[in-house]
Amino acid sequence: MNVNDMYRICQFAINKAQNGYLTPSDFNLIINQAQVSYQDYLLGEFQQYQYGRPQARISYSQNEDIRQRLTPLILQTTLAPNTTTGIAAYPANFLQVDAMWETDGLHRIRFVPQDSLYSYYNSEIDPIVSNPIYLLQKDQFQFYPKNIATLSGNPIVSYVRSAPDIVWAYTTVSGRPVYAPTQTGAGVTPTTGSQQPVWYNVDILEIITRALKLIGLNLQDGMVEQYANQVTQTGQ
Repeated sequence: MNVNDMYRICQFAINKAQNGYLTPSDFNLIINQAQVSYQDYLLGEFQQYQYGRPQARISYSQNEDIRQRLTPLILQTTLAPNTTTGIAAYPANFLQVDAMWETDGLHRIRFVPQDSLYSYYNSEIDPIVSNPIYLLQKDQFQFYPKNIATLSGNPIVSYVRSAPDIVWAYTTVSGRPVYAPTQTGAGVTPTTGSQQPVWYNVDILEIITRALKLIGLNLQDGMVEQYANQVTQTGQ
């Protein structure tokens, strides 16, 4: 399902409800808000945590199905910490750590909160030289030992990135916006061209449902799927 299908389904639902017209700029705004909301839901919303049970009802680490939904957004890269400071910048569009391990031997590098650093750093039972750790700071990782790159190679991080923007671009023909799939340049708005969703189709329907709720249409997923089938069959 591409961004044009998403826009057509939203327009179809709004027309069915006689709820006005959804402009391209409004669609681009709400669909990305809905996408952020859905990704937050899969990662585990803070609002879902309960006192005495610090675990969200939904979280990507809980089971294979939820993790599968996020696989288009899980990337892997090798970091290059400064051998003196032990600091490495976050990858582009970094959102959350999935896993961290050493290049040599693929041993896990553990996350440690700042208030526990003293205990881990000075542990004689579990020395950081053989069991390195990392902290999260603003826009960067802090590794201990600081010369981790020299001792065991540059760390490898698997991480969840922010979902890239979804954009419905168009040209204006006889005063009406017409979908511009890939072309950019003169006459195309936005000038960056259309940008497709990275999600699986089942997740795209969830995002559309959330977008419609932002507009004021509280539809169930089944109804949105029915509209999607109608749009596909009738070419609405």
